[in-house]
Amino acid sequence: MKYRIDEFEIDTTLFQLSKGEQPIAIEPKVFDLIIYLIANRSRVVSRDELFENLWQGREVSDTSLSNHIKIARKVLQDSGERQSVIKTVRGRGYQFIAQVQQVGDHDIETVEGDNDNKDEPADNNSLIDSVNKPSSISTSANFQKSKSLAGRISRAKKLNAKSGLFLVVIFLIVCLTLVWQLLITNQQDLSKTDRLNNQSRPYILVVPFDVSGRNKEKWQPFADQVTREVILKLRQISGLKVVPTASAFTFKNDKTHKFIKGQIPEVQYVLSGFVDIEAEPNLRISGELSTLLDEKLLWNDSFLTEINNTNFFKAQSDLATAVSKSLKVAILDKEAKKIGKHHTSNIKAYENYVAGQQQLNLLTHESLKLAIELFDKAIKLDPSFEQAIVAKANAYRIIMSYYEKPSEVLPKVVDSVLQALQVNPQSAEAYSSLGLAYIFAWRWQDAWQMLNAAKQADPNIALTELGFALYYSGLGEPDKVKQSLQYANQLDPLNIELADWGHWALAMTGENKAAIDWANAKMQLHPEVGIIYSGASVSASIAGEHLRAIELAKRGIELDSGGTYPLLALAQAYGYAEQLDKVMPLLLKVEQDERYVCPYETAVTYLLLDDKDKTFDLLNQAVKYRSNCLVFTKNDPRLRPLHELSKFDALLTRIGLDGPSVSRYKR
Repeated sequence: MKYRIDEFEIDTTLFQLSKGEQPIAIEPKVFDLIIYLIANRSRVVSRDELFENLWQGREVSDTSLSNHIKIARKVLQDSGERQSVIKTVRGRGYQFIAQVQQVGDHDIETVEGDNDNKDEPADNNSLIDSVNKPSSISTSANFQKSKSLAGRISRAKKLNAKSGLFLVVIFLIVCLTLVWQLLITNQQDLSKTDRLNNQSRPYILVVPFDVSGRNKEKWQPFADQVTREVILKLRQISGLKVVPTASAFTFKNDKTHKFIKGQIPEVQYVLSGFVDIEAEPNLRISGELSTLLDEKLLWNDSFLTEINNTNFFKAQSDLATAVSKSLKVAILDKEAKKIGKHHTSNIKAYENYVAGQQQLNLLTHESLKLAIELFDKAIKLDPSFEQAIVAKANAYRIIMSYYEKPSEVLPKVVDSVLQALQVNPQSAEAYSSLGLAYIFAWRWQDAWQMLNAAKQADPNIALTELGFALYYSGLGEPDKVKQSLQYANQLDPLNIELADWGHWALAMTGENKAAIDWANAKMQLHPEVGIIYSGASVSASIAGEHLRAIELAKRGIELDSGGTYPLLALAQAYGYAEQLDKVMPLLLKVEQDERYVCPYETAVTYLLLDDKDKTFDLLNQAVKYRSNCLVFTKNDPRLRPLHELSKFDALLTRIGLDGPSVSRYKR
């Protein structure tokens, strides 16, 4: 079914909003909100009705709904002042008042029909629904599909031609099949093009800039942010391939070319630099570009600026432009505009953002919470500061992945991303962050839409590809897992989140040898990151390498002495090695810890003790908390002893990984 509103077209089959021939990325719940208002445009829809039908009655703030309405208006070029598309009826709710045309099979007709049709039951993958039962509320897309089919049948009856109806149905099936194959082919062609482009473009690593002069400790966070800004601006140039920030900052303590060659030998050029604080507010940003292979100097220059106004952003733009010119890479007009764009004109907001980024990079629970506080201060000073809003969403997403109950943190990720999309509806980073969060919350269809929106806006974000890998891992498609991980690894080879979750995506789909190879490679690249060792111990146990598994788990504890998961990893290694007397003391130590512990991994440990009742109690608790590891439930080799039990089938249904649900998901 397609609707046309002025210059916009909404395709409820492909879940796509477009203007002319240009698709517009849109958050799934905003899409559902628009469709629901269109379907009920003959009347005012109350806020309570929207909460009930789009959020299944879950407690959602009025602010969140208002943000959805604002974004819906913005993507349809409406506003709260104009209200030419969505009207606010004070004290009652909202009504869709723009003229709507329904695109039929052969023509376009203005739709005037009633909206009394009842919704059909749908799957349980609507955002943030009840975690304890499948949703009984249909999506508006399914409603529109059923209505579209009813309309076609009605017209066929008027023609009184049963054979004609049969031919129409066959024709539609053939057309839909061809369209789907075309979409898949186009996606594959785009992926191939991305890979070829990545191979042919100059490959640059920007190592973290140093500080020259006095007060190095004070100014180092500022120099780090200058590095991020330069990386971001260089990545706007389509003719360059640039190592992303996450990987670039692994060279903070060793910037020698020898070390770089050992870590990312494919890199061709290295950009180094320093920030020289001469006398506040004056500063000099200097850069030096050299080849990695023969260490030949290609370019160097410096740019004078001041730190008490936004002129220093221009210095970073000029540096990025100069690097591109030195490599004889053309900058497109639209890219030049992006490079010259300032994130904020509020210096104090920028200072809070810089401090927040410093805390975010530490990746501890406390540092992430402090980062959020600093980002909030920046956003309060400049509500349109997109980078600060996205950074806040990422901080919440990491907390959700490792430190707190996902059911409590996911709404905060969603609200932050909605705020970012309100500023920039095309923010690839926002879509990518939310898509990965949806994966960790096993919101399969929402995740699929968000990850595709992210890839459409920017095909070169590694965490988007990691999201796809985890999606395919949950569904049990190892070949697609490998394909997504391979591309993610090309984009951001030293990303720690990728190193950790990439291993799990492989191990949990039966690709244990590939998982071991992946973990071995990542441990060489990150010899001091404990979580990679802890994860690697699991694949070693599955392979029957029990002594190695125990050694890896112990190393994980040494490197991450304050964590609870490393203790569970060691407990599992002892369990697989049949040293069961060593399992329970570790379990008791974990259970005495007051911090959040993933019930899923605890359940796996109890299963090694053959305590299936306790295992299912913990798995049910994991569902309640919306634990991220549940994405692996269907194919996790550690859970095979449960596969023949009816309780396990019920568990798969609750998390949307039962057979009928999986068959409906897009791949």
